[in-house]
Amino acid sequence: MQIVILLFALFGFNIAPAYAGCEKEEVCSMIGTMGHFDILNQCPNAGPMLAECKKVNEAILEDLQAPNFVDNGDGTISDTTNKLLWAKTGLREEGALVRATFKDAKKLAFKSNIGGKFGWRLPTLVELKTLLFEERIINASGKKAWINPLFDDGTGHYYWTSTSCAEISVIEDRYQKKICQQGEQAVWLVHFNINAVFWHHTTADNYHIWTVQELK
Repeated sequence: MQIVILLFALFGFNIAPAYAGCEKEEVCSMIGTMGHFDILNQCPNAGPMLAECKKVNEAILEDLQAPNFVDNGDGTISDTTNKLLWAKTGLREEGALVRATFKDAKKLAFKSNIGGKFGWRLPTLVELKTLLFEERIINASGKKAWINPLFDDGTGHYYWTSTSCAEISVIEDRYQKKICQQGEQAVWLVHFNINAVFWHHTTADNYHIWTVQELK
């Protein structure tokens, strides 16, 4: 009996540091890069903390006013209602749509020359959603997508926004309610081919770039 008690005491003593080393802030940060089972393997006491970390900010996403688009004939389109100037198509190099990480997408947008204008940026989620159309229709690319027909979606479909999951963590599109718990490590994207909103980690390097700036 004494040997059993001694072994139990030693076992308990050995696992104590693992429990003590997993604070709630640490566990919540792991959610962005690790699965729940991996977290529990590393932090056996993390179960209740994971439930707390799952709490999300269900801020309401307020849409902009219905846009009024005007093709300027120089590769740009004005939204005279929301005072925004859009590129007519996703950012291209040598005719092909550019794919980039979120960080690189912001840099490429800013240094772009579109219609003789500089200082472009990635749109917010509510801004990019104004390009969505009420039906899947042939657009300026000659292909069908859920985008205003003045715009050229090509075969891009997925485009970065500047809205992170820290700003908006719950989105409900035409398909379902989507929850993102990745904070600043992920942002929302718009998929014009199926009229849907998704989120993905900012390190992904296979999404496209649509640019916008304030209309002057």
